[in-house]
Amino acid sequence: MTISLRRGRLFASLAVAGVLLSGCGSGPSQVGAAAIVGDQRIPVSDVQSWFSEVLAKEPELKPQLRQQGQFDELGRSLAGQLVRKELVEQAAREDGLTVSEQQVDDMINQWGGPQATEGKIFTPQNLREMARTEALVTELGRRHFDGLAVTFDFTQATTRSEADRKAHQMAQGDAAVRDLIAADAQAGVPAAAGQRLRAVDSPKLAASTPLFGAEPGTVLAFEPEPNSGQWLVALIRQREAAPTPRPAGGVDDQTLQGVGTFLLGDTADRVGVTLSPRYGVWDPIGLQAAPNENETTGFRIEPDQQAQDS
Repeated sequence: MTISLRRGRLFASLAVAGVLLSGCGSGPSQVGAAAIVGDQRIPVSDVQSWFSEVLAKEPELKPQLRQQGQFDELGRSLAGQLVRKELVEQAAREDGLTVSEQQVDDMINQWGGPQATEGKIFTPQNLREMARTEALVTELGRRHFDGLAVTFDFTQATTRSEADRKAHQMAQGDAAVRDLIAADAQAGVPAAAGQRLRAVDSPKLAASTPLFGAEPGTVLAFEPEPNSGQWLVALIRQREAAPTPRPAGGVDDQTLQGVGTFLLGDTADRVGVTLSPRYGVWDPIGLQAAPNENETTGFRIEPDQQAQDS
């Protein structure tokens, strides 16, 4: 997943250093931390170094972005990418995954070769490292794809606030789930229990939603199509994710990369992610940094969180 610096939202974020990077003196639990992923600390200096590299290769952007007065997005993007990289490394260690130098070369070539850093947040200094991360994500998807299956109860919502309300109702236990599904079904809202999906039957769905990357008992609420106004609210009942020693193949790498990305949601749930408030909040659905709780791409209520809330 490459990230371009286009004029507009991401393009305007390059001047973020002045606000986000200089002031992040203390992280979530340790001084100088941009984020904590499990027991691993991501120093704010890593974000600063990356940011400086981006400005060095895109010098014309700084005055443009300063003029626009937007100083908030690139710092979050870089911090989020570093969190994601750490999640990939932890997931790869757990699964014993490695990639060859040829696979890294192939990923760089897919992006357009070494010169492909122009206009993107990847830099000549970290291009190979980030390509290795994306190659590992693809292998993570490949390792689990054939055995991925999930059973869930679901309903739908048309607004963020409605999705939030229904997600918290689903988190209250089986009786609340039954009541919600029954009421919504009677009202003509698509809702049902015990739906089962296999990744091999729905590869595009597996590569584009967090359903396959959540442990049983987790409640998810998200828009399958961003900004569509149609939210899926689901309670994961069962999940199968056994690794396949010899994957059958037949699925393109882009799909496997999407699957592997959403599998990182399970890793993030297990190890925990805390982002410095200077960079916003961690989005557990989009697996990225978001400006605040109201701008995440959805909701994720884990079983232990439900116990705390009840």
